[in-house]
Amino acid sequence: MKKFISTIFWLLIIALICLWAYEFYNVRNGKEPQFCIKKDVHVYADGTTDVCIGLGYKVYNYNRYNMIGTEFVSIFADERKVEIYNENGEPIESTVNNTEANEWDYVY
Repeated sequence: MKKFISTIFWLLIIALICLWAYEFYNVRNGKEPQFCIKKDVHVYADGTTDVCIGLGYKVYNYNRYNMIGTEFVSIFADERKVEIYNENGEPIESTVNNTEANEWDYVY
């Protein structure tokens, strides 16, 4: 019985590694992830970030003024943030509801 459970465990681990490799290859070649458990869109004043959560990984597709690209990361990684400052040098939140943020406030 122990050998059977061990075999099932290792088959699941190998299947997950194959899934991650397949998804990484798709994302790297500009394709959409195939095995998303949850899709989400974060809207900001300067654009959007599409998030795909899979089995042990996340795919971020940045479509923002200061960030454009795709990122394949661990499930524990957070989305990258863009800091925006007002004319006094104080940081402000970059959300779609924030009227203080404009395209000239970005830090490069």
